[in-house]
Amino acid sequence: MREISGPAELDCSVFGAVETIGDAWSWMVLSEAIIGGVSRFDGFRRRLGIARSTLSARLSRLCANGLMERHEQEYRLTEMGDDFIACIMTAMAWGERWCDDSGEVPVHASHRGCAARIHGELRCGQCRELVHARDVRFDRRPRPMAGLPLRRQRTPDLQLLHRVGPSSVAATLQVTGDRWSALLIRESFYGSTRFDEFQQRLSIATNILTQRLRRLVELGILTKAAYRERPARDEYRLTEKGLDLYPVPLSMLAWGDRWVFAGRSPVRLVHENCRRKLTPILTCSACAEPISRADISFSA
Repeated sequence: MREISGPAELDCSVFGAVETIGDAWSWMVLSEAIIGGVSRFDGFRRRLGIARSTLSARLSRLCANGLMERHEQEYRLTEMGDDFIACIMTAMAWGERWCDDSGEVPVHASHRGCAARIHGELRCGQCRELVHARDVRFDRRPRPMAGLPLRRQRTPDLQLLHRVGPSSVAATLQVTGDRWSALLIRESFYGSTRFDEFQQRLSIATNILTQRLRRLVELGILTKAAYRERPARDEYRLTEKGLDLYPVPLSMLAWGDRWVFAGRSPVRLVHENCRRKLTPILTCSACAEPISRADISFSA
């Protein structure tokens, strides 16, 4: 994405989505509800291999934040939770492309409308072209996070997400599934490249920033290169693998616009292809028609 001039705002829909949803375990609970139709406590435990206390806390938070409702012994998705389908589908698609060496897809998605096996894609709601990171401009960056009230959360052990079985969503969450990694990726798409810039923008402790940047480099999301020798200074830029991750934070931004900021877009995106405001929509990869959770069937 490239920056364009415009008025500053104080909000960020990606950050709003991160804080509303929670950590990787919350994503996995939503994934099982959306893909597998799981609704009971024991069903989530069996599918995820998750501790009772951890699951109880994630379900309570998802209910408190409006994504699920409890009906006696069941936890059912609300309209807000149903609409998280784009985030799940884009995470599935990236995990399948970049993290599965076996060639086997754990879960297949099919479009009821055209009967084709599909993966989720994001297209511009105006021109219906596929959205790529290099084709998007933005009117501002979110303000630096100094002073924002951050909910304390323990970083989950991302290796445990695959404990029960392979999952394309879990594979993506092993990259994006903690707050700081998600926000570093967000900042990278907004053009941040240098250690001091990341630190100033996110108000992140230097030891945590060093660890997260090192990990994103090891995972092939960022590449590290020196831009000055004395004193030694490096910059971090998105690789092709990292750029291809763009639909995940973009779907989070769109979801945050709708549900965290009530339809208001704190950051205005412009699609270069049609030069109009970008409103990303989830579409079928076969027929390019818009799709929602009701239009998709999943099979193992």
